[in-house]
Amino acid sequence: MNVVSEAKDRIVVGTDGSRRADRAVDWAAGRAAALGLPLLILHVVPGRPTPSTPLTAVTASFEEGFHEEALERLERVVRRAHELHDDLDVTGEIVEGNAAYVLAQASKEAALVVVGARGESAPVTVRLLGGVCDQVTAYASGPIAVIPDEEHACPDGPVVLGVDESPEARAAMWFAFQSAAERGVPVVAIHAWQDRDSREIVARVTDIVDGMLTEARAEYPGVPVEVRVIHGKPHHELVQASKEAGLVVVGSRGIGGFTGLLLGSTSKRVLRDSHCPVVVTRD
Repeated sequence: MNVVSEAKDRIVVGTDGSRRADRAVDWAAGRAAALGLPLLILHVVPGRPTPSTPLTAVTASFEEGFHEEALERLERVVRRAHELHDDLDVTGEIVEGNAAYVLAQASKEAALVVVGARGESAPVTVRLLGGVCDQVTAYASGPIAVIPDEEHACPDGPVVLGVDESPEARAAMWFAFQSAAERGVPVVAIHAWQDRDSREIVARVTDIVDGMLTEARAEYPGVPVEVRVIHGKPHHELVQASKEAGLVVVGSRGIGGFTGLLLGSTSKRVLRDSHCPVVVTRD
């Protein structure tokens, strides 16, 4: 299956049949229903399944059983999405390959790719080296929504936007305002820094941030906007704000990113610690 061509103008969500993935599918289904877009659910399986015991040969019957189980999991997830939204156009596909690669490729044409995140319960190696969601977010070409394990339900909460001068943050601005307009909630635009602090600097930076939002405010005049210019660590302030937010939107790299990193340190920390779903945008 050519995931890229099939995913065009759809929301794509990855599943492995787990509860964590169910959260991601539920969120993706709600987003697709709100936008009137089809939903494509991808269950990515290894090209050659490994038997549970090293003494068992990989036979045709074993592989057939493996794929039958994958199909049953996928059918359950598709039924779940239909139950949540009767009119939603939902399809499911089983794809062989590496899950992170397949989903990252799908992001080239999809309106949005949605994945589940591993929270504090994840193994140390996953937290340190990054799981599928980290890899998808790092290598994606389009916006990625990451749904945390411990996500709290706050649909009426504001859309929190991380603001800086990067092109990625500009893309985040448009996504945040569009999402806020759809939800009927405000945008809380946050810019934080750790250098010297004074009233003059705060006033000057506030004016700059206001200027950055001018186009989006004109496009979405009905969206209330609160600008917060804060002396502090950007990731800490965004995570704090996520406690009462319905969504956090950040750019993949800020102006303080390290050369060569595909996912900036602020974005990665927000993904790891956010209390609500996070969307990471590209320029």
